[in-house]
Amino acid sequence: MGQDGSGLARLLQHLTERGVALLTPDGPYRHEVRERGTIREGHSWYIYTGDQQRFLDSMQKSEKDLLGLVEKVLDSNGIDGSRTILLGFSQGGYMAGFIACRHPERFANCIIASARLKHEFLEDELSSGKLPALLLLHDENDPLTQPDPVRESLRILSQSGADVTLDWHSDGHQLGEGSIASIERWLESRGLLG
Repeated sequence: MGQDGSGLARLLQHLTERGVALLTPDGPYRHEVRERGTIREGHSWYIYTGDQQRFLDSMQKSEKDLLGLVEKVLDSNGIDGSRTILLGFSQGGYMAGFIACRHPERFANCIIASARLKHEFLEDELSSGKLPALLLLHDENDPLTQPDPVRESLRILSQSGADVTLDWHSDGHQLGEGSIASIERWLESRGLLG
C-alpha cells in the first residue's frame, strides 16, 4: 500500500538475468501518501475500511483488472500457467494469495510476502484440491504484521493439500536481502530459474 510497481521491479531486477520476465503493475486504487513532510501519490490493491464486503468487492475488481493485463502479456508471448509466479508484498500479498488460489491454472506458483492468506474469502477454492504451490515469506518480528496469522495460513493451506512452504527471514516489513534470497532459492527449487 502506497508503493508502486517500479519499486518491486528494482528489487527483483537481478532475476531477469536468470530468465525471469517481470510484470510489475501499480495497484489500481490511487491515494495520497504523506511521509517526511512530503505528499506523493501512492497505489493500493484494494480498499480496506473494515467493511468486509467492500474489501472483497475491491479485491475482485483488482483481480479482474490484473487478470486482463496478465492474459494479454502471457498469451501474446506464449507463456503457460505452469511457468507463472504471482508475487505480492504486504497488501499485494493478500491479493496474490487471493488471485492465485482462485486461478491456479494461470498462476501455478504464488509468493505471499509479509502478509497472510485471506482464507475467509477462499473457502470454495481451499476445498477444491486445485491450488498453486505457495511460498509464505515473513519476519517473526515484522512490526506491521504478526507471525501467528501466517502460521495459520500455513496450517490451512497444508490441510487443503497445497504444496506450501513457510520461510522466515529477518528483513522486517520489507523485501530485503534475506527474503529475496528465499525467493530465489524457492524459484530455483521449482525449476523456474535459468
